[in-house]
Amino acid sequence: MDAFVPILMRFIHIGSVVTLIGAILYARFVLTPVLNELPEAARAAAASSAQAKFRLTVFILLVLLVGSGTYNLIAAGHHTMIWQIWFGIKMLLVMHIAAASALWALSPYGDVAVDGKGKRRLAGLAISGLLVILISYYLRWLTLHGG
Repeated sequence: MDAFVPILMRFIHIGSVVTLIGAILYARFVLTPVLNELPEAARAAAASSAQAKFRLTVFILLVLLVGSGTYNLIAAGHHTMIWQIWFGIKMLLVMHIAAASALWALSPYGDVAVDGKGKRRLAGLAISGLLVILISYYLRWLTLHGG
């Protein structure tokens, strides 16, 4: 029973990361290109509707990520300087993901081109998200190998 809360928090953290980054990749490589092929009026309406429907999910995932990540960090204990440096880099990328995700969720059309203007926010989110996952695995490896 002592392991229940740490396992649950790790599950919430990894599940939230997978869901958020998966949704970002889907939106970037599937949804946005499909919406960009629609006529202008339909594109704006569909993009706005998609943003509105996913907005709450983005904010719930961000709260779960920050909460479970904070718990995991506090419960982790002491680490080496190399671990702390890589963790700091990871946190900078996480702050970028949190801010850009919130901005994306609050924007009226996301990355869809409307009135001749498109954005590339999802591309940056996808790259940052995959880098965070890579750094997380490295941090886990360091932890398991005495780092």
